[in-house]
Amino acid sequence: MRAKTSLPVPSRESTGMGATPASFLADLGRQQLAVAADAACALLRGSEAMRAIQHQAAHEASLRHQAAAQKLHGNCEPADLMAIQSDLLSFDLQGATQYWQQITAAALQSQVEMMASATHLLDSEQGDALKSAMESFQAAIASGNGFFAGKPAATAPPTRV
Repeated sequence: MRAKTSLPVPSRESTGMGATPASFLADLGRQQLAVAADAACALLRGSEAMRAIQHQAAHEASLRHQAAAQKLHGNCEPADLMAIQSDLLSFDLQGATQYWQQITAAALQSQVEMMASATHLLDSEQGDALKSAMESFQAAIASGNGFFAGKPAATAPPTRV
């Protein structure tokens, strides 16, 4: 019986195929998938952070309204009713302001993380090839835009005075 031994696999450098277009495209696809996965992770972390902020804001509002309800179940003077209502309004406005500030900060942090996941692709050595490919693609799109714009009028219609 023959013993199973693994044959050494030649590396890309030894075969000289590291710079072939096929390997470049395969590596580019891998890098794009990695960037997409990193961006998805950043988006999901941002979603978790926003959900935690929403949960905290709802919990704090619930506690405030529960305390107000307990006060209202007791004997209250009309002035106490106004004080309870104004306190609730004040705390709710303050809570809403704090909530939106925190949501905005979390969204901004999520966007920064998503952009950071894409910038490392452009900063790599292969990023130069990607940049030139993107520039060529953009130039082709820009030159093709005239095709879809329609034909310009050859002469202006005569104007009557």
